[in-house]
Amino acid sequence: MVELRKYQQDVVKEGLEILKEHKILCLSMEVRTGKTLTSLSIADAYGAKSVLFISKKKAITEGSIQGDYADLDPSYCIEFINYASVHKATGSYDFVIIDESHSLGAFPLKSKRTDKVKKICKGLPIIYLSGTFTPESYSQIYHQLYVSSFTPFAKYVNFYKFSKVFVDVYQIRIGGRMANKYERAHKDMIDGYTSKLFIKVSQKDAGFEQLIEEEILEVPIDQVQKDLIKSIKDRGFCQVNGELCIPPNGASKLSKIAQICGGTLLLDDAEKGVVISRAKAEFIYQHFKGQKIAILYVYKAEGDLLRDIFKNHTSDENVFRKDDSSTFIAQIRSAREGVDLSSADSLVMYSVDFSATSYFQGKARIQSHSRKKKANLYWVFTKGGIESHIYSAVSKKKSFTLGYYKNSLKSGN
Repeated sequence: MVELRKYQQDVVKEGLEILKEHKILCLSMEVRTGKTLTSLSIADAYGAKSVLFISKKKAITEGSIQGDYADLDPSYCIEFINYASVHKATGSYDFVIIDESHSLGAFPLKSKRTDKVKKICKGLPIIYLSGTFTPESYSQIYHQLYVSSFTPFAKYVNFYKFSKVFVDVYQIRIGGRMANKYERAHKDMIDGYTSKLFIKVSQKDAGFEQLIEEEILEVPIDQVQKDLIKSIKDRGFCQVNGELCIPPNGASKLSKIAQICGGTLLLDDAEKGVVISRAKAEFIYQHFKGQKIAILYVYKAEGDLLRDIFKNHTSDENVFRKDDSSTFIAQIRSAREGVDLSSADSLVMYSVDFSATSYFQGKARIQSHSRKKKANLYWVFTKGGIESHIYSAVSKKKSFTLGYYKNSLKSGN
């Protein structure tokens, strides 16, 4: 049986008392602090007999969760199921653990999976797990707790009733019509209801010796990239080798500009993106030569470009861990959860996803409790491009939007 670290033992003791009183426990433990093993231990201490563990498919199939269960060897039986298959859960459970619970936090409309999870969880104690419960807005907490029969917001039967009390609702004009926006939640008010349910553990609290050190590197922009970006901004479209790219709306324009900054572009009627500049990828190859690095990217064509330059590449973390001459290359959204890249000397972010969730979870892939060498994280931006604006948004727990970009330009940031 595995032995918990001292801070994990303390969390088990405190978490057990919260669960007994409220039937809800939110474990906000940063990446690599052992939240899965800790939650399984709390379930055992609670006296659970049959546990349902809900997580992302990738986290389950890679076996780390099952490994923690096997190492712990608790007295209860357990079923692991991914969110997409949660409707297939038919067992008789007396305890539920919801991993990556922020994926239930959509608002103002709840996701389809939320009601399915709620049905399974009726009357049961729940442990929620996430390193970032509310990565983009405190409003994201409502539907996570909504699936519990013991939610502190039970009197607010839907998000709209909740928002009348806990959210500063405002309006913006979209396509000639006014639309309500709900992300400005009143954190202090919500905390008054939820703080009693939370245990928070940072990597510093857990005794990590090496915390992440971020650095931004800049690559000069090509004239071709300048011209394409200018054409999209001024004319609403651009051309590459006679092929058109006509973004249909403002959000699409931002995406196309971000692609161009990374050196690729998906054109209309094309199945694959074209390479318009190899400068950023070749800069990374030269700058980090001799290092064992992992590279995360946003757009598929960026991955194709990187794999063309880094011949000895892999997207398998186990291969990467054993082969010091390999380069790990993967898309941010597929690698931001459950992937351990702590064997890398440095983690390199080729591009910046518009999602704050990707920012906080992606950058933590390089961390581990036992890491002795510096945890270096590098963001590679195209000088004068859009990446710095995206980074500014997501690092502040905001998704990058057209409105944010326009305000950023007005303020001169």
